[in-house]
Amino acid sequence: MSSLGGLRRLQRSAAPLFLASIVAGAAYPVRSQEQPRVRIAWQDVAVFHDALQARGIDRSNFDSHVERLQRTNIERVREGDLDHLVFYLLQSTRFTNLSPIEPAQSAKALVDGLSAEAREAFLAGGSLPATQLPPAVHARAAALLRALDGGGAEDDSRLAYFRELVSVALPEGEARQTALVAEYLRAMRFLYRQEFVAQRGANPSAAVRDLYQRRGFSTDTAVEAGFLVHSGLGVAKGLEPDRRVRRVLIVGPGMDLAPRTAFVEGPAESYQPWAVIDALLALGLAGKDTLEVVAADINPRVVAHLERARLTPPRLSLVTELAERDGVTLSEDYREYFAQLGRAIGDARPAGRQDSSSDGRLRKTVVIRAAVARTLRVARLDVVTERLEGPPFDLVIATNVLPYFDDPGLMLAVTNIAAMLAPGGVFLHNEPRPVLGEITDALGLPFEQSRHAVIARVVGAPPLGDSIWLHRKRAP
Repeated sequence: MSSLGGLRRLQRSAAPLFLASIVAGAAYPVRSQEQPRVRIAWQDVAVFHDALQARGIDRSNFDSHVERLQRTNIERVREGDLDHLVFYLLQSTRFTNLSPIEPAQSAKALVDGLSAEAREAFLAGGSLPATQLPPAVHARAAALLRALDGGGAEDDSRLAYFRELVSVALPEGEARQTALVAEYLRAMRFLYRQEFVAQRGANPSAAVRDLYQRRGFSTDTAVEAGFLVHSGLGVAKGLEPDRRVRRVLIVGPGMDLAPRTAFVEGPAESYQPWAVIDALLALGLAGKDTLEVVAADINPRVVAHLERARLTPPRLSLVTELAERDGVTLSEDYREYFAQLGRAIGDARPAGRQDSSSDGRLRKTVVIRAAVARTLRVARLDVVTERLEGPPFDLVIATNVLPYFDDPGLMLAVTNIAAMLAPGGVFLHNEPRPVLGEITDALGLPFEQSRHAVIARVVGAPPLGDSIWLHRKRAP
């Protein structure tokens, strides 16, 4: 994890992959022209043959290994979506007057209230009877299901998102509440392991890393993530002032749905594609007439959301995840970034008096220009198991995506990323694992520069921020 400590990573994202039509559902068609994809083959990972064979993956079983990855990832898509449903259930005030419940506190109250024997069994994967569900959670779950079953609220994009999710991911009728309770218990088990078990171990960071490589794919994203990428693009500009970027791939742009921390009511939105376009134009790295940005995400609802945004330019409501309170002060660099954000891509306005609040967050709206929206494309891609055909990319961005992959998965994902990059192309990421440096070196994609972006300072604690790494592909 980054130096954000207890806060979630600044940019989600989960690993993009091709989803079976049964997962995508007919309600979320992708209208943009499908780009051809090439499945990864054993010969593509030649530089990792020894490392993969040491893990039991060889020529004879490579294809079946890739197929298992795809099936597993589809289930991780479902679990990640249902995690957000649980966090929405606990925190939203849009569907009920009941008091919100902080997810980590809910997990602690649930698990600590069990006997030692029941606690051990539950954390090992066992179930709990419905009678163990805290009454407040039971009441909020019932209220959410009533809201989802009631129709209406077409203007509430988060509720609409979860209504579609529930319709395809959970059973109908009386079994739906039982299934929702089961998802709550699953999410609380993971959260308790992450926050209260892993932290007590000898190596908390490694324990959390191992948990993330098995958890569902989150769609989390935040406005702060754009600052990190902007910092990385500033490094690229400094290294090559005359460089021009024409084709960009964003791996896992994500969507602000229902984060576990810093939940703020509002529309479901995807920020990263617009923040990347804004940074490229503002820094003079690209021109809107020649720029093409391809956004690829694991989640079919995110893909559909971005496709709609491409066709009907959105009015973004930008709210910082971090708030200036409890000893937290936003850095001047981040304040300046937020003040300028959106000016290169649309009509950027500070929040009006009716939208402002005293919660210490920065707020603004940005109405995206139609010409800017036309630079966006949407693609379905499993970055671990396949790559896009066609012209190579000048820039690939993958923030908060790579932590979801174990080392063999990382080898496959970066192999595909390297194959999609043009010679001299730049790869930006924020994955701190040392093994990534070994992988990129082997692929002719060596580390070149890094930048640490400080977003806020905290009295009595280290600054809050994240680091971004820049790699450049060698010419053949």
